[in-house]
Amino acid sequence: MDIKTCKKKRILVFAGTYEGHQLAKAFAERKWQSSADFCVATDYGSEMLTDIPGLSVLEGRLNLSEMEELMAAGDYGLVIDATHPYANLVTENIRGACENQSISYLRLLREKGNTAGEGIIEVATIEEAVNFLNRTDERVLLTTGAKELWKYSKMKGIQERAVARVLPSVSSVESCIAAGIAPKNIIAMQGPFIKEMNLAVMKQYGCRWLVTKNTGKPGGFDDKLSCLEEGFRIIVIGRPSEEAGYSFEEVIRKAADYYEK
Repeated sequence: MDIKTCKKKRILVFAGTYEGHQLAKAFAERKWQSSADFCVATDYGSEMLTDIPGLSVLEGRLNLSEMEELMAAGDYGLVIDATHPYANLVTENIRGACENQSISYLRLLREKGNTAGEGIIEVATIEEAVNFLNRTDERVLLTTGAKELWKYSKMKGIQERAVARVLPSVSSVESCIAAGIAPKNIIAMQGPFIKEMNLAVMKQYGCRWLVTKNTGKPGGFDDKLSCLEEGFRIIVIGRPSEEAGYSFEEVIRKAADYYEK
């Protein structure tokens, strides 16, 4: 459905931690928050939006059918997918729900960071990263998030070798422990982190390797790459293949066109 021909007036935003907050700020600056709903998966995501006055926040993980029910119940003519660049299943469900409900869909794409350079190893999956790390017994800092930490459970010596840096939530810490990370090796902090912090953590915990996703500048990717300057090595989990989307500025322009038509 063409955004310009839709008569419905509300926007539904599926919000990741960073892009969701940036969009919420932009909506508030333009007085749009009363005509939009922001969906977040966790209470942590909801808490990150509490500084935006008058914002409608819907909390909870939704499957495809639940997304369709939500879209059908609301007066939505446009859905913005501002979820994490690695949340490919969520994006697939959002896109599918929009198609089934004949609602316009916009994907906000985060720009990738540069992975060219000595000391960087790029792999397609966490499983590939684990296979590589099993060839060494050196310590490693895991910064790929708590949700998929269980995939590292097959890494040899995980309890002593692996340090996990995750968001400061109970569920994140529980995921670390379930994956076999020793409590002394769990760092629960909100990023992104500056170069000096990354270097301090690597040195403090005696890590040689850092595993990260290509989260771009908003996710502190460039500051993680600065660890290369000190001789550390970095494994980058490549992004899932994704269809075309729009920059932050383009999404705001399209939202403005939608509201002003």
